Order: sequence, then structure tokens, then C-alpha cells
Amino acid sequence: MAHQTFEVLPDRRFTVIRDFDDDPMDIHFKMHNHDDIYEIVLVISGDCEFYVEGNSYGTEPLDICFTRPSELHLMTFRSHAAYERIIIYLHSDFFERGGREKYLDIFVNRRLGTGNLISHDISGSAASGCAKRVYEYFEEGALDVAENSICELLYIMNRSRSLSDGRYAKSGRVRDIIMYINSRLTEKISLDELSHHFFTDKHYLCRIFKKYTGYTINQYINYKRIMLVQEMHRNGQTLLQASMNAGFNSYAHFYKTYVKQTGQKPRYME
Repeated sequence: MAHQTFEVLPDRRFTVIRDFDDDPMDIHFKMHNHDDIYEIVLVISGDCEFYVEGNSYGTEPLDICFTRPSELHLMTFRSHAAYERIIIYLHSDFFERGGREKYLDIFVNRRLGTGNLISHDISGSAASGCAKRVYEYFEEGALDVAENSICELLYIMNRSRSLSDGRYAKSGRVRDIIMYINSRLTEKISLDELSHHFFTDKHYLCRIFKKYTGYTINQYINYKRIMLVQEMHRNGQTLLQASMNAGFNSYAHFYKTYVKQTGQKPRYME
């Protein structure tokens, strides 16, 4: 079994890995997001489902999955079939040069958790072949060529978007809850309020939410608020200002939640 972690170095705008797990069901993959990083995954092999913010995408070999920094996601597996993929991590500053802002369209101009897959049936071999070249150039140390190929891949993905089959299975109720939470993240949100708003028993609400996201509703709200604090802090707010503006009822509440969630103290955000 070969399973890698990754690090996008401060002096590098992107990182590429090729990863393989001979029995992925032996590994505990967790719902997560990557702070300030856009992720592109070429599924080479594996019997996988890609979960993003309450939606589930059944993948096939040579499909492309992708997320923006604010999207919680998880790859799950239906069998013990070996899972191989190429993963491209892009820092947000990758898009800040050479007119690359236009390539962000496929990441940002869609609803949270929707449109996260470009199927091989739609893109043909263009996207998958390009992703493989990106990895080869990166491994050879030809970073400038790899960077140009990433732009080509982003162009293909954006071009394929209009033809996308929109393939995903979903719990409409969970998707709606997620959209509601994210639209009111800075406000007080209670389980009773959600139950009343969606005309659903709160115990059933908790059960289906955990099933489709891997989080309790409270864990999800806290996780998303922490992400919002990080974004506000990067944009110049103090941690106190950001924590209050993100919906935490006190700095002490934010501090305790942050330590529990990350295992670190908030000063590591400085």
C-alpha cells in the first residue's frame, strides 16, 4: 500500500501527486477541506463515490472530481478494488497571474456541492490525458511545462462544463439544510429552528445529516465557522473580530472549538 500526504510549499503555487491504495477500505478517509487550496482529482481506478456537501457522485475510471476551498468532501468506496488517482493541488495565488482568473469559473460559479465532477464520457481522453501529463512533467521537474499543462486542463474542464451530465445522487433534504446553514452561518442556528424550518423531526434530521456528511449538524456549523474565521483573518480582521463576525457567541467559544477541531491553538493561524 502506498498512501501519501501532501504539502503545497510556500514558494510553489501547485503540487501534484500520484497515489495508490491497494485496499482503500482499510483506510479511514475523513470529510475534510483544504484551506486556500483548489483540488483536482483524476480517478484512474477504484470503485468510488465522491461526497461533497451532501451530494454523492458515483465515479468511473478517468473521471475528474474537483473542489474549491470552502467545500467539505470525502471519497468513499463500495468495494476493496484498488484506488489510484492523480491529485493536483492549486494555491489560490495560482490564479492571480497571467489572466488565469477566468479558469476559476468552474470552481466558484456554481452552488456549493454541485457540479463537482466532469465525467470521462463528456471530456473524452482530453482531460485525463492532460492530467497525466501534468504529473509526468511535475515528476521530471519541468515545473513551467507542468504549470502550462494545468492551464490547459483547466481550460478543458471549463469547456466541458456546459456539456456535463450533472451526474450525482443526492439527498435533497440534506442539500437544502446545507444551503440554509451556509446562508445563515453568521447568525444563531439551532436544531429546533432547523427542524421547524424543514418540517422534520430533529432526530431524523440529525440522522440523515450525519449519514450524508459524516458530521453532526453542530460539528458541521462549527467547522464552517472556523473556515470563515480563517478567511476573515487572512483578509485583515483580528481573531477576536473574525470569530464574532463568523457567528461564534464569544472568543472563548471559538477558542475551545478551534482547539477541539484542529488540536492546535488559534495562534497557529497567525
